[in-house]
Amino acid sequence: MTSEQINRLIEIRKSLHRKPEISGSEEGTARELYQTLSEMDPDRIEKGVGGNGVMALFRSESETKKTLLFRAELDAIAVQEEGKRAHRSKNDGVMHGCGHDGHMAILLGLGSLLSRKRSDLANIWLLFQPAEETGEGALQVMGDSRFREIEPDHAFALHNLPGFSENTVLIRDGVFAAASVGLEVKFSGSSSHAAYPEQGVNPSKEIANLILEVEKRLSSFKKSDPISKVVNTYIRLGEPAYGISPGTARLGYTIRSSSDSELNRAVGAIEKLAAKAGETFEGALSWKRIEPFAATINESGSSNIIKIAAERAGLEVEEIQEPFPWSEDFGEFRKKCPITLFGLGSGADHPPLHSETYDFNDELIPAGVNLFAELAYKTGID
Repeated sequence: MTSEQINRLIEIRKSLHRKPEISGSEEGTARELYQTLSEMDPDRIEKGVGGNGVMALFRSESETKKTLLFRAELDAIAVQEEGKRAHRSKNDGVMHGCGHDGHMAILLGLGSLLSRKRSDLANIWLLFQPAEETGEGALQVMGDSRFREIEPDHAFALHNLPGFSENTVLIRDGVFAAASVGLEVKFSGSSSHAAYPEQGVNPSKEIANLILEVEKRLSSFKKSDPISKVVNTYIRLGEPAYGISPGTARLGYTIRSSSDSELNRAVGAIEKLAAKAGETFEGALSWKRIEPFAATINESGSSNIIKIAAERAGLEVEEIQEPFPWSEDFGEFRKKCPITLFGLGSGADHPPLHSETYDFNDELIPAGVNLFAELAYKTGID
């Protein structure tokens, strides 16, 4: 790409950064992407896919029957951005703290190349997916009739990764990112005057017992794999008042595993412990699973495909030994076709993802575009 084209992508990235939108509310982001993609004259373009998703087709001029899918994410996170950079978020309490603005710019860069020259290798779909942060977007896109028409031979996505050398490509066959789910347990009793606690139903004892039992019963799960985690993320019980015995409470957990089946077993064990706690609780008890993410499992041998493309693009490659403990809903697309998610290092000292001071490293844009281009134009998929 020329320096002028790269600078244009950086301008788009910063424009997207200024106007972040949380999961499910990406209407403005989708409009800007739709307008930019329309100017690239794709063979087909769709909006409102799975909510606010946008996808565009650049059809090969050859007789190929292969179809490749490249995905980026639309949504931002609910964090107040810090810093005085000129392109900082204009929306209080919302920022692009995960780099989705940069991922979108990279995918638009691939679209720009395809607008000038179609791939002889495959038909290329670009998908800008909503609601990745909640684990809902991929499922919603998968359920859209327009997306169901597509039959990709392979789907690709990348994620910037602070803490790794700039523009180093991080690859791994098999599980790349963990499966995870949130679990909320709700206790509904009744409050009373603290002088007469017997007149109400206070769930504090059941909550304390449940926390201890989860720690005890899930200890082997947590020791089974470095990725396996059970974390009590919040407890909401009562207010800073001393005359009230509280009657309602909520307890939250996040559970992570490199295996979807092991994750489900662990969550099921906690649900059974919650049901047991309900046997002694005089009020009502309920629970629900929130923000489920399937494990992101790369197709066997796909790391070699990325390695070849990275070497052609002049990028260093590092093969990671363990899956990442964070989750990505890109794993859902594995139900549709083989997938490959890989990382692109943002710099060893770059601020971490989801931090108040994070900003996407624009030096990754040309590398990301070139890597996607190698996959789209030159690297075959068997």
